[in-house]
Amino acid sequence: MTIARSVFNSAVPGLAALVVATIVPPAVSAAPCRLNDPTVLRNIEYRGIYDNAVPLRDGVYEGEPFVPGGASRPRVELLDMPLLLHDLDGDGIDDAAVLLAESSGGSGTFTYLAVVSCREGRAVTIGTTGLGDRVMIRSLGGEEGAIVVEFVAAGPGEPLCCPTRNVRNRYRLRDGNLLLASSEVQGALSLADVKGIAWRLSRLGRNEPVPEGVKVTVVFGEGRVSGSGGCNRYSAAVVETGPLEFSIGPAASTRMACPDPAGGFEDRYYSALQATNRFGFLLGNLVLHYGRGDVRDMMMFEREVPR
Repeated sequence: MTIARSVFNSAVPGLAALVVATIVPPAVSAAPCRLNDPTVLRNIEYRGIYDNAVPLRDGVYEGEPFVPGGASRPRVELLDMPLLLHDLDGDGIDDAAVLLAESSGGSGTFTYLAVVSCREGRAVTIGTTGLGDRVMIRSLGGEEGAIVVEFVAAGPGEPLCCPTRNVRNRYRLRDGNLLLASSEVQGALSLADVKGIAWRLSRLGRNEPVPEGVKVTVVFGEGRVSGSGGCNRYSAAVVETGPLEFSIGPAASTRMACPDPAGGFEDRYYSALQATNRFGFLLGNLVLHYGRGDVRDMMMFEREVPR
């Protein structure tokens, strides 16, 4: 608030100085458009999914039930993928590329790529396109004014539940639309696609995070898998048995005594690793599925960034 003051000195002895304060209201201005702030992208409207704009609140939109009192309703969620900032419209300012999932109560979950830009101080959607039903996202990146998405989609004759076809798509903005610029099919997904990459465990099972200070890793090599269990190094033979499927032999490890939490957690990790028989991707993370029969779970690994 700006305050302008006029002071009149008294011309008559004993008369106190008169101070007049005039309050000038501040100019009205919009809040800054911060695309690198996750809360901004979780609370704006997204266009191009339904006929009408979808207003997200804390990352989620839920519409009215299709049938009064029914459970099925339109739902859109901003996916927890690392934010990509890249200049797509050529104005020299980075735009934000995000992924959203749309579902309506059935088995299908459709993934959308959306680009958000700052317009007159507001974050607005400037392009949206669909990637497909139940695709597995491997990576999201920027390349010379384009967004590059690598994902796994169902090939001809494959069930949507279990895609195996590697796809690399490039998208560009054209006349206010986000359009496919090129698409390349890169063969079937196999262990070769994760070979030589260091992956760090972020979650063992669906609900157990890795204890603070404990680092568990896995690296797939030629016929072997190795890494750290959080305390000891380990290595085991691995055999690919089918699309997205493999088996792991008995693991050999060093025998250093490890206090908890590393020791107990390492034992649980080794047990899960021995029961692992399937892999996939979830928002750029490697997912290993383990268990037998109806008793199954999954552990998630993030790609370890070299320092």
